[in-house]
Amino acid sequence: MTGLRDRRTWRWLPRRLRFRVLGLVDVVALWTLVAVLTAGGAWWGLDSYRHHRAYCTADRELRRAGQECIGVTAEAYPFASDLDDILGLIEDENEAARTSGKPVVSVAVVMPYTAKSPGAAMSPDLIRHSLQGAYVAQRAHNHGPTTGDTAVQLLFANVGEDLSQWKTVTAALAARVTGDAPVVGAIGFPNSDEATLASVRDGLGPARIPAVSAVLSSRDMEDPYLFKVSPSTDQFVDALQRYVGANGVDRKNTFMIADDRDDNYVANLRRAFRREFGAQYGITPDEVERRTETYQGIKGPSQGTPQIFRRAVAAMCAVDARTVFLAGRDADLPPFLQTIDRTSSCDRGPDDEPLRILRVSTGRDPVTGDTEMRRIAERNNIEIVTAVAVDAPRWRAGADGDEQVPKAFAHFAASYDEYFAEEGSDALDDGYAVMYHDALTAVGTAVAAARDSEIDAVTHNDVYDELRRGSPLEHCAATCVPGASGVFTFADESAGADASAGDEQVVGLWPVCKPVPIVTFPVERRDKSPLYRTYQEPGENACPPP
Repeated sequence: MTGLRDRRTWRWLPRRLRFRVLGLVDVVALWTLVAVLTAGGAWWGLDSYRHHRAYCTADRELRRAGQECIGVTAEAYPFASDLDDILGLIEDENEAARTSGKPVVSVAVVMPYTAKSPGAAMSPDLIRHSLQGAYVAQRAHNHGPTTGDTAVQLLFANVGEDLSQWKTVTAALAARVTGDAPVVGAIGFPNSDEATLASVRDGLGPARIPAVSAVLSSRDMEDPYLFKVSPSTDQFVDALQRYVGANGVDRKNTFMIADDRDDNYVANLRRAFRREFGAQYGITPDEVERRTETYQGIKGPSQGTPQIFRRAVAAMCAVDARTVFLAGRDADLPPFLQTIDRTSSCDRGPDDEPLRILRVSTGRDPVTGDTEMRRIAERNNIEIVTAVAVDAPRWRAGADGDEQVPKAFAHFAASYDEYFAEEGSDALDDGYAVMYHDALTAVGTAVAAARDSEIDAVTHNDVYDELRRGSPLEHCAATCVPGASGVFTFADESAGADASAGDEQVVGLWPVCKPVPIVTFPVERRDKSPLYRTYQEPGENACPPP
């Protein structure tokens, strides 16, 4: 202990200081050195902390943006607790793909992975179902007998719950088009809005990465690199028009209630309703005999209180409307029905014609078909008529002889039930699992076609070229996508179009031969008209069976 106190044994101290009494200058110099070293270490540690705090993962693939983790990764990350199982399954399949010995390509699932605010682009259920559908398609490609000797790795590409963080994601994807497991395409893109279009037009398009949206339907969402699996709003509304004509729906006592936000989807739907029905059905903005009213929807940022239907419903019932066109999103239907239920002027006798609400949707939103909504509809003599891309309940129950049931749906549903037995029986009803499955199946079909053309290393350019080559001729023998929502290919509307002549649609890339079933609620009615198929004229039979 004495030796420790003897400064003469302190080897780290300069020799001249070991054998003399420390003076003031020595003490100040020593403590200054200690302070500099301490401050330097603290600064380095704080800077390192701040630098790493900006990222959510050690590999810096996910960056913090507010309360979200934005970016692209092939590893499961806990974006939300109810996604842990499906993200883990996809991560395991990604690892199996990389160790399979097959050429591996990457496909990004571009969408939100969180839903914390009421106006989020996707609900937690829709996010989970979308990833589940993509997983079923990934498994089918990687282990199926008809998709060639390639394997698909899925990338989680989080653009934020309001879709605004697309620049980070598209830059990361553009950097991955070469090297091991190159990016050959992207799927997802859930909402028809400017952020989605910009992510393709200014992000993926310049990098020549094809984007295949699962559920976009607005005709304004067009770009040479943006393919759509869903029918367009025009086609949904056209299917409704054929239903109205074939089923004797009241054409005189009509009304339109529309979301008036500056939102791409609802604005396009408003225009489609007016163009398809318009003055012939009395839905004009005439100020004397007004047959339209507006409300503010809940999705997306907006001013004021959303989902207030009092004025619109009062006006609708004041003119005894029997056919109502609802131009809005699924989330707005329940409060609309609840307002009708609470409005005394809407009371009608049981022998009156039902109040028919015509609308469009991807599938059957479970919330709009729950017990409460069914009771409201029955109590108020309401019939909801919806043109959809997916009619899972009917397809599940369809007999073998039902020609409207897509051929590939049964196999998809069986696989889904095997992998996700814990999900409720209505998990497929919203249509998102089916549509995301079909979006990835479209990319996988293009990858397999490129390999069949003896392309050794498939690139994003090859996939883009194959997606544009589809044709329904010869019953889709080699070119159609075997989707769970029906076989389809893509229409290249730019072919033969004369842009100088004022053609509006020159970069369409919408699905050809896609079925559009009509669903009625609360009573299931069989449509008297033939099944609507996109781009097929009435009376023709050019499309193969769905």
